[in-house]
Amino acid sequence: MKKIFQFLLVANGLLLASCEKEALELDPSASASMAYIHAAPGAPTIDVLVDGIVANGARRISFQQASLSGGSGNGQAYMPIQEGTRNIKISPDSGRTNVVNQDLAFGLNKYYTMVVYDTLAASGTPTLRSVRFEDNLALPAAGNTHVRFFHLAPLAPAVDVTLLRTSVTPNDSVTISNRSYFGANPNTSVGEFTPVPGGSYTLRVKLAGTQTVVFAASLGTNLNAGRIFTLAATGTARSAPLGAMIVRHF
Repeated sequence: MKKIFQFLLVANGLLLASCEKEALELDPSASASMAYIHAAPGAPTIDVLVDGIVANGARRISFQQASLSGGSGNGQAYMPIQEGTRNIKISPDSGRTNVVNQDLAFGLNKYYTMVVYDTLAASGTPTLRSVRFEDNLALPAAGNTHVRFFHLAPLAPAVDVTLLRTSVTPNDSVTISNRSYFGANPNTSVGEFTPVPGGSYTLRVKLAGTQTVVFAASLGTNLNAGRIFTLAATGTARSAPLGAMIVRHF
């Protein structure tokens, strides 16, 4: 059990992919946006194709990375896309082979996140899967931030995730309880954001229903008031240690 929870700390504890909503520059013909998260351990870097055209430019997306739109701002994750039904392919070789090939509907002025992740079959053979969430980017109430947690680590058991706010005395905390690995049929309700007070936090991961802390670390960025974040656990398969990442949506 200990070995499963030896976290790989990436970029000062957590990998941060920022997204400044106010800096997002949409193509004049685009009216929706989608971010992509690569959480499939052992999978190669990927391209995103929209209606057969590579949409991620020169930057391919590696494991534990989110997409970049290429516009102004600080590395926003959302990539512009036209509303309506679009064919989305996720490919390791610019479309010659595809691990995702889906026709998806996109609404006017809507934001979405697609996660590519890895489910291990009983034989240990990896099967890449994907799930898409519609993101509610309504601004948090004054003084709050919005967070959600994705359990994307194959083989790791269910966990409780406690955010301990260290920027106040006495410390207070918020716990996101009993989150299991996404598996073959993830519950889309995990895409909902939870309001928490903005500030500096320590992340504590515990075995679900217990006080057994298997990992604790100061977040690599403050959960500043007014912002929106996805926290994710990744790895534990295909020689990838358990790791963590943060994607900032706004």
